Amino acid sequence: MYYDRMALTLPVATHERLSYLERGLAQNVVVEVVAGSTAEKAGILVGDRVVTANGAPLRDIVDWKFHSAGDSVNVQVLRDSSALQFTISKTYDEDLGIRFADDLFDRLHICKNKCVFCFLYQQPKGLRPSLYIKDDDYRLSFLHGNYVTLTNLKEGELDRICEQKLSPMFVSVHATDPEARGKILGRKGPEAILQILQRLADARIQVHAQIVLVPEYNDNEILMETVTDLANLHPENRGTYGGVLSVAVVPIGITQFRERLAPVKTVNSAMAAGVLDTLGALREDYLKRLGTRFVYPSDEFYLMTNREIPSRPEYEGFPQLEDGVGLVRLFLDSLNKVRNTMPASVVSPGTYTFVTGEVAAPLLRTLATTLSEIEGVSVNVCAVHNWFFEGNINIAGLIVGRDIVRAMETFDANETIVIPSVMLRDGEEVFLDEMTVDQLEEKLGKRVMVIERTPEAALDAVINPGQLRRHVRDGNV
Repeated sequence: MYYDRMALTLPVATHERLSYLERGLAQNVVVEVVAGSTAEKAGILVGDRVVTANGAPLRDIVDWKFHSAGDSVNVQVLRDSSALQFTISKTYDEDLGIRFADDLFDRLHICKNKCVFCFLYQQPKGLRPSLYIKDDDYRLSFLHGNYVTLTNLKEGELDRICEQKLSPMFVSVHATDPEARGKILGRKGPEAILQILQRLADARIQVHAQIVLVPEYNDNEILMETVTDLANLHPENRGTYGGVLSVAVVPIGITQFRERLAPVKTVNSAMAAGVLDTLGALREDYLKRLGTRFVYPSDEFYLMTNREIPSRPEYEGFPQLEDGVGLVRLFLDSLNKVRNTMPASVVSPGTYTFVTGEVAAPLLRTLATTLSEIEGVSVNVCAVHNWFFEGNINIAGLIVGRDIVRAMETFDANETIVIPSVMLRDGEEVFLDEMTVDQLEEKLGKRVMVIERTPEAALDAVINPGQLRRHVRDGNV
């Protein structure tokens, strides 16, 4: 489903940006000067505000890198309201050793679209503020791989992308037909994209594209037209370095909170099968003509239809991994390694319940069966229904604490509960509904372990349970 690229997984920089804004700290403030670096030797200090590099005003870290790339850079800073100049000699592309409060020195570019699939409009009130940020900032596309529509570019920003060669870019295309694209993006009129992509390609910029499949908006003929148009922009077809390298197709995800959005249908198993058949034929043709399969259906299509997951080589280096393309294949390959490396028994016997969303439950049950072959280990799986969001939201990353508690009321859980870190806020032990892992432990009356979502991490958890997350309760571990 389409949510991995939404604000639910904002880059760390965005979470930090909120923190700095709350503290009133300008984003172009130097927060670290690397010891022994060129910047330290020049006399730049933590707390300095970097204003220009070689006379060019700085809007973000991209400007800083671009204008300080030569073998000499003149840096202007503000220190206690005083303007200071530093002329620094260095090697070309040498990192000066300055770390800023944030990657963006000016304001985050906010999205003005109202996409029919937008997850930000499908959330209840009262969640943490970062979940309601509608960013469509091309700089975050280049810096962090965020998908952007390029409909919110200000005057001169496309020129800047081309001039500074911000490659690769990650573009939400959805449809190349302007009318269909405008409709799916919730715009008042048509929204062309092909001319923009052509200009990026001419500027030697490489693009990874995304299509969120919404029935009756961009399916069938429009889907075929879109994929074909994008394939025509592949470097092999153009004979250039720049162009569209890959396209991910992901099904729309909806929740119960859609009061102000246009009505939509979801992708069912029959439609998913048709998409796999259609794209499968195109992939084979592209492999022969372009040397790449080019278009990648997300894992949900295979899971919905019980189709065999493609082999690792078919993912060609996983260019669309964070769009849910290939995660299951990586899981299955990892599971095979676990089977070959797991011990016959463990020093510390234990029983475990792995918690996951409904879509991944079959995979986790296979993992549980495998790990339970180890003497002294017993694993079962609790597939949690998403009562919080409802709709067709069924992945682990959107499970909240209260739904785990509800599911456990009727589930025969083992002594230790194991949850994937993807359920929690980056770097913290907090669910989307603000329940903490400590609170979950208290409500369940059981120990909770947090692990990465890989079979290797699960194996490590049952082999070395004492080395993972531990809590002392009334003197007992």
